[in-house]
Amino acid sequence: MTTPARLYTLCAADREIFPPPRRATEAGRGLAGALLLQAALAGRLDLSGGRVRPTGRGSRGYPVLDAFVGRIEASARDRPPLDWVERLGPYALAALRAGALPGAGRPSGARAAPDPAGARERVRRAVDRPDPSGLSAVAAGALLAASGLHRGCWPHLSRGEAHGRTLRAVAALGSAGLPAVRAATAVHRSLSGSAGALAFPG
Repeated sequence: MTTPARLYTLCAADREIFPPPRRATEAGRGLAGALLLQAALAGRLDLSGGRVRPTGRGSRGYPVLDAFVGRIEASARDRPPLDWVERLGPYALAALRAGALPGAGRPSGARAAPDPAGARERVRRAVDRPDPSGLSAVAAGALLAASGLHRGCWPHLSRGEAHGRTLRAVAALGSAGLPAVRAATAVHRSLSGSAGALAFPG
């Protein structure tokens, strides 16, 4: 299961409702981060150097991911990951709400049947014992924490504690985890900036 599909399942875990009630912005930005990561893992985007750059290479075939990358390719300039998370969060939310999940184990365009308990346990195990073969699950945990939707996996941790714990797990994967660190950091900063703007208007 890919990171976007796993994160979708985790976002719907508590009540099998997607997006979580009153958390649409958080879910959308988390899923945009997951799509950035998935595109990087597919060789279609380069997230290094603080910018998102299309490579013109990589595998295609998932309509949601293809459309997501197409929007980035159509941009006239390089943008940081945070910018794309904010710009494409609404798109990611709408597209994945429709159920077209990249790598969900079903035909493209089919709705994935959530397995919240299984996804939660897989992510917890992967974060506790990070291994390169579990990158998708570790990344889903990092993006869940970055979005502030971590309670489904770690109800006893604050957002900051969950974010730190999951980023340490991703960092333990070495260079393989760098795209996930960049995507999760962009999501975390985008939402922290939004919260600051709401707290201090003007």
